Amino acid sequence: MVPIKLVLAVQEEEYIDPFLRYVHESEFERRLVVTAFSRKEAFTQYVLESGGDIDAILGDPIFLEAVDPLKRPGLCWIKLGENGDSSGIGGLCVEKYQPLHQLMSSVVELVRGGPGTSMPSGGQPLVIGVYSTVGGCGKTTVALHLARQLAMEGEKVFYLNLETIGSELPNVGQGLREGRAGMARLLYDLKAADDRREAPRFPISSYTYRHPVLQGDTLAPPDNLNELLEMERKDTAELIEYIAGSGLYDSVVVDMDSFPDGRTEAVLERADRVVWVVTDDWGVMRKTGAWLAHLERSRPDFYRSLVGRIRFVLNRYTGKRSADLPRSEMKIQATLAYIPAWSQGSRQGELQHSPLYQRDMIRLCRELHGEDPIPVALEG
Repeated sequence: MVPIKLVLAVQEEEYIDPFLRYVHESEFERRLVVTAFSRKEAFTQYVLESGGDIDAILGDPIFLEAVDPLKRPGLCWIKLGENGDSSGIGGLCVEKYQPLHQLMSSVVELVRGGPGTSMPSGGQPLVIGVYSTVGGCGKTTVALHLARQLAMEGEKVFYLNLETIGSELPNVGQGLREGRAGMARLLYDLKAADDRREAPRFPISSYTYRHPVLQGDTLAPPDNLNELLEMERKDTAELIEYIAGSGLYDSVVVDMDSFPDGRTEAVLERADRVVWVVTDDWGVMRKTGAWLAHLERSRPDFYRSLVGRIRFVLNRYTGKRSADLPRSEMKIQATLAYIPAWSQGSRQGELQHSPLYQRDMIRLCRELHGEDPIPVALEG
C-alpha cells in the first residue's frame, strides 16, 4: 500500500521531534511520509508548490487558515484540537495531546476514509477466519498459504494463530523475534490498558515480527499454554480489534481451534469472511452439518449472520467428489487441489509449494475479495 503523504504544521518545534521520531521507530514508518513545519511562511510556500503531491495536512488552526484558499478535492485537512475541541475543517479533528499511537491511528483512519481509499470495509482490513469443524482437514496449511498468497499479491497481511497448540511456522530462527515481546506480553498489555480504561501504550510493532516466508507480520506464540487457555471471548475480540485498528494491514488471517471455545466464537463473530475447510469425507461433512444445525437452533441470529460470511472450501480435491453435502447452505465456493507429495510430510522450516495449489489459492483470494469469483463445478 502506498504511504500517506502527510504534512504536519504546528507552532511548537518541540512537538515535531517526538512526532517524527515515533513515525520512524514504529510501524507507521510504512504508512506515513511526514514533512513538518513550524513556520507559517515556509509551510504556505510548500503547500503552494506541492501541487497534488500531498494527501493530508495535520495542523494547528492558524496554519490551516493560512492555506485555506489552496484547498483542493481529495486533500484531507485535519485540525489539531485542544481541550476537547472537536470542531474541524470539514468535521475532521483530532486531539493534539494524546498518545502518539492513538493520534496516528486516528489520522490514518481519517485519511483512508476519504476519496480514493482502497481499504475494504470502510477503512478496516478484511478479517478472515480459517476454520474447520474437524481437525486434520488441513486448516493451518490453508491459513498459511492464504496469508502468503495475499502478501504476494501486494497486500499488507497479518497472520494470527489462535490455536491452543499451534503448528510450527516455517522456521526463521530466533533472530527476527528478538526485541519483540510477542503474544503473551501483548495480551497482558491489552488487559492492563483495559483495566486503566485507556488506549494501549505501545504500537503493534513492539510485539510483532515480519515473517520472511509468509511475507507478513505475526506474533511469537506464548511459551505457556495457559496464556491461550485463559483467553476469553472479550480478550480475543480486543486483540483482533487492536491489530485491525492499527491501520497497517489490508488483511488479517486468523487460524483458530476446531473446538468451539471462547476464542473461536469471538473470531467467528468478528470475521468478515470465514474460510470453512472441509474434505471429501462423509464424517467431516456430517459433523459440519450437525454443528450448523446446532447453531441454527441455539443461536439463530448468529447463525444467519455467519452463513452469509462463510466460504466453504473443499481441501484435497482430487477432481471428483463422493460425499454429499448434508445441508442446503453448504455450497462449495472454492476447491484446493490434493497434492500427493504433501502427504509424505515436509522438512522442518519448509512451507510447501505447488503451482496447482497456488492457482487455487489465487481463485480463493478473488472469492474472498469479491473480485470476479469463479464458479466451482464439482464432479460427483
